[in-house]
Amino acid sequence: MMGVPRDGQPFSLDSSLGMRCRSGLATTNGIALDFAATHPPHVLVFGQGSAKADVQKAGFLFGGQGVSQQKVSYLKKASSPEVLLQKLEDRGLVVSKCTRQAALDYLRGVGGYRLKGYWHHLVDASSQRFPSGSSFDQIIDRWEFDRELRAATAAAIDRLEVAIRTAIADALSLKHSPHWFLLPGIFKPTRDWGMGHLIRKIEEEVRRAEGKRFVEHYLAKYDEPYLPPSWAVAECVSFGLWSRTYSILRDVNDKKAISRRFAIDEPDVFKSWIHSLTVVRNLAAHHGQILRVKLGVAPANYKKAGIKFRDQKSFFATATVIQYLLRQTRLPNTWGEDLEAIFSKYPSVSPSELGFPVTWRSEPGWS
Repeated sequence: MMGVPRDGQPFSLDSSLGMRCRSGLATTNGIALDFAATHPPHVLVFGQGSAKADVQKAGFLFGGQGVSQQKVSYLKKASSPEVLLQKLEDRGLVVSKCTRQAALDYLRGVGGYRLKGYWHHLVDASSQRFPSGSSFDQIIDRWEFDRELRAATAAAIDRLEVAIRTAIADALSLKHSPHWFLLPGIFKPTRDWGMGHLIRKIEEEVRRAEGKRFVEHYLAKYDEPYLPPSWAVAECVSFGLWSRTYSILRDVNDKKAISRRFAIDEPDVFKSWIHSLTVVRNLAAHHGQILRVKLGVAPANYKKAGIKFRDQKSFFATATVIQYLLRQTRLPNTWGEDLEAIFSKYPSVSPSELGFPVTWRSEPGWS
C-alpha cells in the first residue's frame, strides 16, 4: 500500500494493512472534510511494501519512515460543499456558471476528500494555488475516467478470476483428487500460508454458503469427505485464496500444469501475475483510485514472451497481464477496445499517467 507523509514523497506499506486502512476512508454525504486535511484516499493502494508504519484504530495512516511521530489534537472543522467550492475558487480553480451546480453535486455525491485525489497534483506546493486555466470540469473528467477504468478493470479480471479458479480446480482434481485440498502431501506450507489456513478458510466460506443449492445438495447426500469437491469450493472462496494456494503447491509440475493453460512456462511469473490481479481487483472493487497511482504490486517480467515492463508498478503493467491472460482463455473479451474507448472519451487525461506508452497497442503482450 502506498502512503504519503508530510514531505509529499510516497512510501510503501504492507498489504496486510490494506483493509484496515481502507475502512477509515468513508466519503462524506453532503459534508466534506477540509481540503487542508491529510492526503486523500488516492494515496492508499492495496499491495505489498516494506516501510514501517503506525496505524490508528480508525484506519488512517500515521507515521512511517521519515515522518514525525509527534501527535496533536485534530481541531479542523467540517465544511459544507458550498464553502469547499469557494475555497477552490479562491485558490484559482475556474468554476463556470454552468458547471457550478454539477460541482456541488460531485462534492456531495463523491466527497471533496476523495475528489482531492484528482486535483492534488496540480496544486503548487508553496502557494497552494491551481495553475492558470484549471477548471472543475477537468476534475470531473478525471474522476469519471477513473470510475469507468475501474469498472472495465473489474469486468476484465472477473473473466480471468473464473478461468484461473477453474484451471486450478481442474488440474489438481484430475491429477490428485476432487478433494485435493485435503491432501497434505501436495503442499509446501510457508510461515504465512499453509494447509491449516486453507482448510479453515474453506470451512468458513462453505459454512457461509450453506444456503446455496449445490452446497445443500452435497451436505445432504454425502458425509465423507465433509467438504464439497474443489469445483464446488471454487464457487465459495475468494480469488485471493486460490492465488495463495497456488503459491504453496509443492510439485512444480502441478504449478506448470496450471500456468501452461495460460501460455506461461514459469510458475514464479504466473504466481506474480495472479497475485497482482487479486490486488488490483480489490482496488477496483473498493473504489480505489487508479489514475496517477503507483500500485503496491509489481508483476514479474515474462521475457520468453518479450514482456519486460518499464515500470512494473504502473497500471500499464497490470493491464498488459490482463490482456495476455485473457487472450489465452480464447473467450470473448473487449479489454483493449474498452481502454481505447475510455481514452478517446476523455482526451484531457493522458494514458501516460497510467504508464501507457504511445505505442501501447503494439507492445509485447498486446499485439
